[in-house]
Amino acid sequence: MLNEKTMRQAPTKRSEQIPVRKPQWKFNDLVGQKPRSDFGRMMFGAMSLVFPEGERFFIRSVKHFASHIKDESLAQDVKNFIGQEVQHGKLHEIFNNTVLGHDYDLQPFLNWYKSAMFDTVEKYATQLLGEKLALSVTAAAEHFTATWAAHGLSSGYLEQHINNQDLLDFMQWHAVEEIEHKHVAFDVLQEVDDSYVLRAAGMLFCATLLPFVISVAFVSLMRQALQQGVGQAKSIDILAFFRDGFYESRNGGIMSSFLPAIVEYLKPGFHPSDHDDYAMAKKVAERIEKRMAAVA
Repeated sequence: MLNEKTMRQAPTKRSEQIPVRKPQWKFNDLVGQKPRSDFGRMMFGAMSLVFPEGERFFIRSVKHFASHIKDESLAQDVKNFIGQEVQHGKLHEIFNNTVLGHDYDLQPFLNWYKSAMFDTVEKYATQLLGEKLALSVTAAAEHFTATWAAHGLSSGYLEQHINNQDLLDFMQWHAVEEIEHKHVAFDVLQEVDDSYVLRAAGMLFCATLLPFVISVAFVSLMRQALQQGVGQAKSIDILAFFRDGFYESRNGGIMSSFLPAIVEYLKPGFHPSDHDDYAMAKKVAERIEKRMAAVA
């Protein structure tokens, strides 16, 4: 049904390599540090809370179909994709526990998130609609993260909003690897089932659930920040908070790229490599790898 391979015009491209880096950031110097922007910190914090369980879901959905892959190059990419995602989940958990956990009670959100999204939605959706849908949702989510990554690296957005070198390197490292492996889940989906309807269904699920869970995480942090006596959160400047939120929505932040990313993904014949930003990612990786090695 609406075979994707017959609709694609341009040849697909893959990253030259998907190296599994193992940085050793601890983020201790960020504990209790006043952020440049309370809104920016909460937005990043909300996304960081969502990442670890999300990464584990991505790994499950791709790994389930690993035995179906005939292309040896793609099979190796899957192994490296899993390796990168494991590191992403690990580092975000360290950041969450060390930095966010100092100021906020994270467990209520994390318990709800795992129970609602994975123990319930994932479980019953895959039972009813099959594992292919989970893979399709992962391919769509990877498109969002790669789009946000490319924006963060190319626009100077990360440098403008982060004044700590380790945190900046952490964000750029994650962004680089999202670009390096952006094709993997998509290509596995295409090899398993290249139905356009299946791909579009995954995007519709992802575009509904992803902003919802990020919003719940954001509200969880904001609610605690507005309460008196919650660590550093009690010093929040309300006017600056909403001003920064307005600026974010109007000046090319990740929120403003959400709808364009959906439209792009739903184009028949789309492929993640239509955006060739691999050279940019490689250049950034070379710049930060020396500092990463110094932390090891």
